[in-house]
Amino acid sequence: MPENATEVTAAGIARLAGVGRAAVSNWRRRHADFPQPVGGTETSPSFALRDVEDWLRAQGKLAEVPLRERVWQELAGDPAGAAAALVRVGCVLALVREAPAEWRRLAGRGDGELARRLPAALDEVLAPRLSADHAHPAVPVASAGQLLPSVGLLRGAADLAGELGAPRAFEFLLGRYLDANPRQYTLTPPDTAGLMSALAGVCDENATVLDPASGTGSLLCAVERSGALYAQESAPELAALTALRLVLCTDPGTAHIAVAAGDTLRADAFPRLAADAVLCHPPFNERNWGHDELAYDPRWEYGFPARTESELAWVQHALARLRPGGTAVLLMPPAAASRRSGRRVRADLLRRGAL
Repeated sequence: MPENATEVTAAGIARLAGVGRAAVSNWRRRHADFPQPVGGTETSPSFALRDVEDWLRAQGKLAEVPLRERVWQELAGDPAGAAAALVRVGCVLALVREAPAEWRRLAGRGDGELARRLPAALDEVLAPRLSADHAHPAVPVASAGQLLPSVGLLRGAADLAGELGAPRAFEFLLGRYLDANPRQYTLTPPDTAGLMSALAGVCDENATVLDPASGTGSLLCAVERSGALYAQESAPELAALTALRLVLCTDPGTAHIAVAAGDTLRADAFPRLAADAVLCHPPFNERNWGHDELAYDPRWEYGFPARTESELAWVQHALARLRPGGTAVLLMPPAAASRRSGRRVRADLLRRGAL
């Protein structure tokens, strides 16, 4: 098998062939020439995608695979990992959307030359869209050596953009990635994100909106009009996905976009920001939010939150980043309204009209 070849699981083989997973298990037992595992574990092996396709084709078992399924399988089996591959795909989709002629010119070259020229082309598209006014940019452009093993995937993603449009292609692949990792991420449902945006009353093309715990960027993507979108996320891969979603869901020149990777409570990337609105779905029940280090932080205007009250720390962070008269909308667990450890902070929020 070539080094860095795309791998596929038994479930992926089943989708390629249009059968159930039990059929794949039967093929492995009954056919001595079925491709051998090249990775994974004993209970969940992975196989070289190209070898599997060749075997299925020879057996007459290869179903007509939709382009979107083929691209997803390549992304899921990318040697860099699905998250890193999705970020690289998002970068290329931004290039396809904003500089289609440049992509066509590059795509006509061989794989090695394409990989060599892509970093500069991607940087030329992304740099003007993503502000560099903070210390931790969210989308570092991959090098030629990093891109080369994924060139087939990137070409396929560009073809998928031709079918669906670049934004929809990215949303499809992101959705498949999140569905495949349901326990790894906490998501904000689209309807909830839309409601929170409406409650914030963001309808001004000059408005500044912040999400200090952006996840995959759903809340900011729900903002219909704004002049500036700011986001911070502690997980670097999610910060990158947020940035790329915002690039793909907004038109060039319509919104200033600044996304940072880092721990918001401990290392705020936008300490001087005075936003018109803050939208936030913070992590719930987080004990390690910085209680010991942040005891004298000026953000605790309404009282120092207890170690068990991370949500009230996020509330006060949101309020600290608002301009006078601005609005913060946070998605909170019901317990945050009744825990005894937070009653003093809640009382002060109510007494002073912040809540």
